[in-house]
Amino acid sequence: MIHDKLTTWVLIVLTVLSAAACLVAVVRLRKKSAGRGLWCVQLSLTGLCTAGSMGLFTYRALVVHRGWQPLESHVDGLLLIAALFAVMVLFLQSLGGVAGLATFALPVLTLILAWAICASAWTFYFFEIDSVWKTVHLAAVYLGTLFFAVAAIGGGMFLYVQRGLRCKRLGGGRGLASLEAIERLIVWASASGFALLSLGLAMGLILVASGPTKLGEGWWYSPKFVAATAVWLIYGAVMNARHAASYRGARAAWLSIAGLVLLLVTFGLVHATSDANADTAEFGIGLTHVGAAN
Repeated sequence: MIHDKLTTWVLIVLTVLSAAACLVAVVRLRKKSAGRGLWCVQLSLTGLCTAGSMGLFTYRALVVHRGWQPLESHVDGLLLIAALFAVMVLFLQSLGGVAGLATFALPVLTLILAWAICASAWTFYFFEIDSVWKTVHLAAVYLGTLFFAVAAIGGGMFLYVQRGLRCKRLGGGRGLASLEAIERLIVWASASGFALLSLGLAMGLILVASGPTKLGEGWWYSPKFVAATAVWLIYGAVMNARHAASYRGARAAWLSIAGLVLLLVTFGLVHATSDANADTAEFGIGLTHVGAAN
């Protein structure tokens, strides 16, 4: 079974639920006296998105793929990111140290689910996983992207709270975490993503170096390699923000956002190249695969 219509329809429902939760979160942020009822609605909708994403990922692993390898296609990877991302947001919210995080995270969750709809309905393709190296590479790529998304959300949240405090608006930081707590989140998420990114880069290099096409002439200045290296350097700087005064605060926030944008650009470069040369093994921090896209 290549295309599963149930997956697409469930993803559409989850995207609508996530968008509704996002709308409720924005209303709560802007209202001066938001009641507990809105918070319960937001939490319930987020919980449904979390359970739905995890359930759909499990369904695809057990029913659609019927194998030990649950990460067999692009839509599986996006579902994994969505499920873990939602769990992480709920967990960080429950700790109470990053208050208001869901308001900035839910739009990203909605985007991931909408992207998964496209991957399921229009741009579906399988990964050809023929080695442990590729399994580790894909896992590192997806999990690293998860942490980078959290870091970018923290960056946007930091800039919003900082601007509110500077403008002395009454609601600028109401109900949101302190700048120090948000900065700790950015550094922690960047450090975790940086470690996974390093692993993904190393595995990608091993894959291509051991493949039939090898690295090829001029690989070190190809757009994919340059973009991947730039992302690695950006998050390396953010990870060390506490030890470098010039990269703290707003600069670290902007870098975390720029890093995620560049990461998505790298994904695009990897897929564009793989579509142009479907029989060539791809190198990069993107989704390495061999074979044709359906």
